[in-house]
Amino acid sequence: MKDELDMIFSGKEKDIETISTRYKAVDDKRKEKIYEISRRKYNILKAGESEEERTDDGFTVSAEGVERYNRPKLYRYFSAAAAAIVLFGGVCGGVLLSRSSKIQPMNPSSDPNVTASTVEGTTDALYFEDNAAVDKLLGNLEMIQRPQYPTIDCVDLSDEIYFNKDEFNDVAGDVVNLTKYYFAVTDERLDSMTEVNDVLRETFIYETANSYLGGDLSSHEVGFDFRDDSMANKYVKTFIEYNGRVYVQSQCEPNASYAYNFDGIYNFSGYKLVSSEFTNSGELLTMNRVMYDENSEHVSLEKLVTCKRVYERPDGQRVTADIQLLPENDVWKIAAYNVKLQNDENGTEHSEDKGPVLDGKTAADAETGDLQLHENIIYPSYEEAAAACAEIENDRARGVYSFNKVDVEKYASKVLGASGFDELNTLENKSYVYHLLLNSCRYFDTAELTFTINGTYGADNWSKNEHCLADNKGKYIYVDYEMDEPGYNNHLTLYSYDERWISADNISKTYSEAPYFETGIPENYVPDNYRYIDWYDSDGVIQNYGNYSDIVFGQLGQDCLYTNTSYIHNFDTWYIAGTETILGRQCAVISIDNGYYTAEKYVDLRTGIVLKYSERAISSGDADDIRSMEVSSINIDQPLDYIYFDPTGYTDESYN
Repeated sequence: MKDELDMIFSGKEKDIETISTRYKAVDDKRKEKIYEISRRKYNILKAGESEEERTDDGFTVSAEGVERYNRPKLYRYFSAAAAAIVLFGGVCGGVLLSRSSKIQPMNPSSDPNVTASTVEGTTDALYFEDNAAVDKLLGNLEMIQRPQYPTIDCVDLSDEIYFNKDEFNDVAGDVVNLTKYYFAVTDERLDSMTEVNDVLRETFIYETANSYLGGDLSSHEVGFDFRDDSMANKYVKTFIEYNGRVYVQSQCEPNASYAYNFDGIYNFSGYKLVSSEFTNSGELLTMNRVMYDENSEHVSLEKLVTCKRVYERPDGQRVTADIQLLPENDVWKIAAYNVKLQNDENGTEHSEDKGPVLDGKTAADAETGDLQLHENIIYPSYEEAAAACAEIENDRARGVYSFNKVDVEKYASKVLGASGFDELNTLENKSYVYHLLLNSCRYFDTAELTFTINGTYGADNWSKNEHCLADNKGKYIYVDYEMDEPGYNNHLTLYSYDERWISADNISKTYSEAPYFETGIPENYVPDNYRYIDWYDSDGVIQNYGNYSDIVFGQLGQDCLYTNTSYIHNFDTWYIAGTETILGRQCAVISIDNGYYTAEKYVDLRTGIVLKYSERAISSGDADDIRSMEVSSINIDQPLDYIYFDPTGYTDESYN
């Protein structure tokens, strides 16, 4: 490849044409910016300082966050919940890291023990290791993310707009209408959509850059609801244009606390760099693990590299950043990244819970932790419940909570050895049973079982025979069931594997396929006592604000494998009635009565799987819903023979 300087001083007509095409003329506005940067550098040199010693213009890394609900009062509490979900970013490595006068380098020498490589990146190698290039990319990324945290002087807090759209939300476990709040950008480097686009394209690979860049919303009124607009994702993104001005989506409440604002989590140029390590990585951090370039061609992950960095904040708390890099058009850019706090206020190191893999171990191999004794927290008002929920969501999103299995043999023996009602129903025993039911997906890797459910509603009787295969670690589930009810029979099979869902009707011989659904163990864990958020209304009646119960495989198998626990977070509504052995597995028998629902459930004391139940949902006026279930065969943590869908003879009725 011809050196850029050789090309500049070349007299060949072809080179002159290339330069004139590649480098556009500078307008007056950019001339002013170039002049300002040159003047600042001159003053620095005149004062005898090195440019590396200046940190006033340093840049930092940040992240896109969890969306907020469009409910009254919720924005001012959920806005802080944007911190540290898996983030998108971009890297400008290679021979020319950046040609923009707006891009300034980070100081790569924050720590004398970390050497910044001066070797230029090359896309010919399968392995990339260049700290200087990563510093440069993080500088760009900081510029992009800084305005998203409106506690700093780069947005106009008096110029706020918002729009609504339907999106899937992890907290709700469903599609909800969300509000996107925006502030006008005042940072001169990003005060036009052209400039924003230039920085995004320099920093991110094509698809990641597009995830930030929204459309022109000038034709819509503030507050416009895009719920019926199938193209909403094209318009309502991080950066949008409105009446000729650039607006940026807010990722936290203005004047948020230190822990949750830009300086508290993403101000890397203000932190001390502790370590920087490069590893080959073949899997993206993001949910969307398939990416495409601007020509709609699949982007290969063969050269994907992860730079894992540890920083120390001024208060001593550590922050980790995983920056994933890919080459695009011979330049290294950021494909994805993840930012989180490593230590809590007690200095305890946490790792982000990625489902069944914990610090390189499977859930079955993880070290045991302490059982959390149950406390049903009821907040005195809706507002306090909302604030608590926002704080929990922030911690959950940042991976603050780390799951460790408790010693099942220790606690099972206490339940089995108890004599009498009081000894059975100690707070410790009940907390253990509750913990198992909440976290059953984390106490077995594979399961195969068959069971029958019989139900009655008024004069109608129905039954269902089900065969289920589940592999939590492998994100696989197979559910085959035949339903027999008055006037209607069906035989359905549901499959989940390779991050897709298939539903097959074995009577009509039709099937449908969807690319996304909840699969496997949720990535971020929430402690037992924080799963249900209650509050007192003005009449002193307890209301439920929300919950963080795990949604596993779309809650298929919730009759036994992944049980609905909403009826038992109030310990006053249930007790342990005794123990019983079913199919060789020792169970605690719990009796539930909350005035609307009564049940007796047999809970496996080592996995939390419900092997038998009888329950009644009490109706007011109509017939009660009565049902019973019993498992007839079960194998836990044995090798599974996966059953895959064969479309032969079936008609595809997938929604396109």
